[in-house]
Amino acid sequence: MKVARDGREALDILEAGFTPQIIVSDIMMPRMDGYEFFDAVRQKNHLKAIPFIFLTARGSRHDVSLARSLGIDDYLVKPFDPEEFLIAIQNKLRRTAEIRDQAVESMEDTRRALVDLLSHELRTAVDLRYGRFCAAGGRTGKSAEPVGH
Repeated sequence: MKVARDGREALDILEAGFTPQIIVSDIMMPRMDGYEFFDAVRQKNHLKAIPFIFLTARGSRHDVSLARSLGIDDYLVKPFDPEEFLIAIQNKLRRTAEIRDQAVESMEDTRRALVDLLSHELRTAVDLRYGRFCAAGGRTGKSAEPVGH
């Protein structure tokens, strides 16, 4: 876990190579406020999917609506219930893991489909080379004319 005093320092930590599992930020900070920090994080492809929670004293309906319209994953108002805070973090981390697992499974399915396709295409090319491929994609026991003649 890393702690920063403001959004600029937090962004410096991220740009130095630290990739957190979750980001919890205040809105009211010097040098770079929470909204600017959130925007800067979302501009970086490798950080876009990291859950982002605002933990702030700004609790007006307008503040909450604005943050949610920008894509904040959760918004907790100070003073906060520590149990509610832990539940929010656990839920975001669990959901992120579920999405990651689904993406890995989808990539594996795609890889298998590509291997099957390439395997079929390579077998077809070999069959054509030996002249025993018929137009319907089946094999014949007879030699065909060489391709290109």
